Amino acid sequence: MGAVSAYVPLLTLLQLLDTLKLRSRYRLTLVDYQQIEYLEEQVLYFLEFLEIRLPGPDDPEIKPFVLEIHDSVLSACEVVDFHVVDQIRQSPFDSIEEGGDNGWLSTFSEDLIKVIRDLESIRCKIASLAPATQPSSIPYPSTSSMKGNRTKVVGFEHHISCIKDELGTSHVRSREVIPIVGMGGIGKTTLTWSVYEDRYIQRRFDKRCWVSVSLEYDLLRILQGILGKKNCDSVRDLGTELYQTLKGWKYLIVLDDMWDISAWEDLRQYFPDDNQGSRIIVTTRNSQLAASLGSYKAPYNVGFLDEEKSWELFCDRVFGGMCCLPELETFGKQIVDSCRGLPLGIVTIAGLLSKSDKTSEHWSSVSKDVASFVNLEDNEYCRKVLNLSYDNLPLHLKPVFLYIGGFYEEDEKIHMDGLIRSLVALAMVRPLPHKPIHHCAMDSLVELLQRNLIFIRDQDPIPIGQVVSLGVHDLLRDLCLKEISHEKLFDGFINQDGCTKCMFSAKRSFYLGRDTRHIRFCGSCKELHKSEGSHCSMFWNMRYFSDYAIMIRELPLLVSEIWNSPQLESIDLVLTTFTLNERKNHIILEQLVWLVIEDGTGGAWMREIANAMPNLKDLTLCRVEGSNTVTLPPLLERLKLVKAQDIEYHCFPQSLRELHLEQCRTTCSHVNEFGHALPNLEKLTVSNVFLVRCDDVWKPIEGGFRRLKCLDINGEFCRYWRSGSDIHFPQLQTLTVMNGSMDEIPRGLRTIGTLVLIYFFGCTTHVRNRLRWILKQQRLSGNDQLRLIINGEEEDDEADDDDDDNDDCDD
Repeated sequence: MGAVSAYVPLLTLLQLLDTLKLRSRYRLTLVDYQQIEYLEEQVLYFLEFLEIRLPGPDDPEIKPFVLEIHDSVLSACEVVDFHVVDQIRQSPFDSIEEGGDNGWLSTFSEDLIKVIRDLESIRCKIASLAPATQPSSIPYPSTSSMKGNRTKVVGFEHHISCIKDELGTSHVRSREVIPIVGMGGIGKTTLTWSVYEDRYIQRRFDKRCWVSVSLEYDLLRILQGILGKKNCDSVRDLGTELYQTLKGWKYLIVLDDMWDISAWEDLRQYFPDDNQGSRIIVTTRNSQLAASLGSYKAPYNVGFLDEEKSWELFCDRVFGGMCCLPELETFGKQIVDSCRGLPLGIVTIAGLLSKSDKTSEHWSSVSKDVASFVNLEDNEYCRKVLNLSYDNLPLHLKPVFLYIGGFYEEDEKIHMDGLIRSLVALAMVRPLPHKPIHHCAMDSLVELLQRNLIFIRDQDPIPIGQVVSLGVHDLLRDLCLKEISHEKLFDGFINQDGCTKCMFSAKRSFYLGRDTRHIRFCGSCKELHKSEGSHCSMFWNMRYFSDYAIMIRELPLLVSEIWNSPQLESIDLVLTTFTLNERKNHIILEQLVWLVIEDGTGGAWMREIANAMPNLKDLTLCRVEGSNTVTLPPLLERLKLVKAQDIEYHCFPQSLRELHLEQCRTTCSHVNEFGHALPNLEKLTVSNVFLVRCDDVWKPIEGGFRRLKCLDINGEFCRYWRSGSDIHFPQLQTLTVMNGSMDEIPRGLRTIGTLVLIYFFGCTTHVRNRLRWILKQQRLSGNDQLRLIINGEEEDDEADDDDDDNDDCDD
């Protein structure tokens, strides 16, 4: 049992104590406030002690303290949960009146005194150690946002060239399979992704799709992934639909990480072979499987990198492509030699070194550690290298990494928003003073990316490079699962009986209370697991509530109770009409950051929203009437309105940075007013809105939208956009127009030097030529960064712009 086994319960106890203080403020729970603050001080001491004292899991001097801290903290959590639940059960609907504690406070305090004495005893033992082991201030990296670029591909140039030739120039018209084989961590997926995303290859195929097969093969999931569906149609229906979708088209399918030939035997019938030149790439570790796929060519075997390419990859990841420091080069080359040319091993060790001291002493130590694995078999060697990086990971990052690797299915896309909410709700993130906990979670994810322990799966071009989803290599995921088992990380917190409908239910549940006797919502199968306990008691420490797919009679009671849970940070209500009238004692949800309401009919409640949720940052409202009477929180940064009516700009706070209007009823003049009334607006999305006047025209007024960086227009609103040659969006970076029927393009776009992406889907030949002319003018003005993508294909600036370049302005 290592340090993480004590660290995670400490984070949990810290969260419980924070909730207790909030509940005490509103007289929802009786506690001795000074006692809670003292206990909180003890928890912070032990967190800092573990962070500075424990470099690895096997420190013989510290290990006994880890076990004692673990047991004592778990006992503390049980004491807190027992007494809070007991108070709620006896007085579930009303706040506790002054003087009416019925002995609750005294018994609670007595039990907490026992807990505090245990922790004080451990602290006294720690004090007898050397001064170097005592807690001190721990520096943490700070990152304001998460943006990323695809990493440089090193060592696969020959393979990429050969596979591109096979895909792009082969005269074989029949459907062909291209197997790519190699051991885990050798770079098969990286190589294939580079080919798949190549502009030349994109243009050669009508349809493309990437899907991960994985060890736990599931035909239904694979077919859903290829078709982009989430519903549970039958395999037969999905297979028929896939065949009909691909029939008559030249397609490219990537089946990544195939382990069993039965997966191919089940899938091949759904890939039509009608002499269109279609190709299917299969990556696998199994050379026998690769030879059994029926390819007319031998599999592409991805081997180890040579010495030169290994060193290039290492320097790219440690020094950002710069040369290695002379005093470190000898040790660096020893480390690279010991990595045997395995890309995953090189980038993982490079990630460790890039975030640590660049001194000869440290690099010499790492070199000796890596060299000690040199006589191991390839697979065992790779595991040792990965473990070395994990062991040297700062303690506050380990729970985050283990959650990512152990709580998501193999090859699953891990969406950023949901990940951050879950990490915060489950107390996996170390809180820091004077910094929002969600920013702490983001900082941890950024550092894991920089250490090459996780990778970017998807990025949103709007804003440029914003990370949408993450992934983790399956070898690193295996490491996480073993560490979770070794650390017994969630013993005492998770009902290991689990769910009969999904594998990861116990791990992926959103807990509605730390006492596992209460109801929990399973994040995998979307089922509500019920057991004994009142409805109210299960909410007391819940941080993230979602009623998605919960179809139970008790739901109205559950929803009304969440407004009396001051610790809530994220709420997602999908099927419920609700009211704030149930708020007791004017409780303020001061921790609430995210709120999604899918049914806001009867908008009188919105007048209270600013008072009830003053720190709200992200708000989504659907089917809202009378939004012109809304008073929104003053710190709101992102607002999404769906099917809202009578929108007025004056009800929106000036703090707004993102505004999304979808299927709303508005006017062009109101959209213009947003540009002047919202000085901090950086992203505007107008999708399928309904204009009050059919003859309306949108002509942005000069001086508005001064900070707008991303403009996204979808649907009929495109037809109403008119502009002259003046600059109306001086900082615009990306313009997206989807499914629009525009007759003219605002030619003022040619003078916006900040543009980096114009994306149009669905346009006439005339509009396409205008866009090409704008690209050409931007090039002549020195903007070489601008990309123009029309209907999914990237354009260059050499196309003929016909007779459009003689016009200077639009009507």
